[in-house]
Amino acid sequence: MSSSQPPSGERNPLGLDELIAILVAFGTMGAILFWVTGKNPDRLNARSWQFPAVFSQPAVTPASPGILTPAAPNSDVRSPATTLIPSQREVAPVAPLGPVLPENPPVGVIVVPPKPIARSTPAPATTKPKAAKAKVGPGRFSDVADKYWARPFIVALVDRKIFADSTDNKFRPDEPMTRAELARLIQRMSEDKKPIRKPIDFKDVKDKNPAAPAIDHTVKAGYLKGYPNNEFRPDKNIPRVEVIAALASGLNLKRSAKATKTLQVYTDSAKVPKWAVNKVAAATEAGIVVNHPKRTLLQPNRTATRAEVAAMIYQAMAKKGQVPAKSSEYVVKPLKLSK
Repeated sequence: MSSSQPPSGERNPLGLDELIAILVAFGTMGAILFWVTGKNPDRLNARSWQFPAVFSQPAVTPASPGILTPAAPNSDVRSPATTLIPSQREVAPVAPLGPVLPENPPVGVIVVPPKPIARSTPAPATTKPKAAKAKVGPGRFSDVADKYWARPFIVALVDRKIFADSTDNKFRPDEPMTRAELARLIQRMSEDKKPIRKPIDFKDVKDKNPAAPAIDHTVKAGYLKGYPNNEFRPDKNIPRVEVIAALASGLNLKRSAKATKTLQVYTDSAKVPKWAVNKVAAATEAGIVVNHPKRTLLQPNRTATRAEVAAMIYQAMAKKGQVPAKSSEYVVKPLKLSK
């Protein structure tokens, strides 16, 4: 039997291969250490070394509150230690002024930006328009008093647009009347009358004359006639007797059988022209003649005023039934003569 000897306490010397392996290992470790220290020298700082939790001291609470989060793996990070991220202050949320639009809206979607908030501007002050100045009506002519003798006739004719040339709130009652003006009044009062005469081509009435249509109407309706030499004399002031004769002719009043006796109502009947005796007598009997200031004073050859023509025009319209009759102390009433 061979007995085994106990192992000797002496170590065998290392072989050449083992020495070479050790040198290669240490060289490799040195190269790695050199590379690490060259890349980030702070890694050799003992303070930055991490040890297991068993050997570490209790964590120190930082002075300011924070949240410990591990650093993201990045080659640029200086230390693998945890970094302190300070907590944000609590700020009250602010309500958005309008809808929040996405940064990148989906393709094909039309994004309408919110309408900007308009500034509240005060409404413009409204001023109450001034009331228009009241127009003076036909009953308020500045030159026709309430007690003027011809006022009822004037007001009625102005209301019916027979007198339509009063534009300045004045009637001018005492101004003379021309033949052309009388033609206009007769045309307005007898527009519906059919012509009974042929028109006359007066040499002193041109077609451009504003009164030409009225003159032509009154001639064809039987109211007015011309003068010898084919003249109408439109701008001539018309005497009272011609106004009376024109109305009697146009109304086709019957010839009076007692013309001379009828004219005895006038104290100046002798002044009536012979050609107008029957016309004036017929108009008197029909209640068309109006005399002011004396009812018995005819004054046939005096120029007629606007007020006198208005009164007799109204009476002629009343005779035709166009207007109601008016009582006046200046309307001539024929005398009751014995047969």
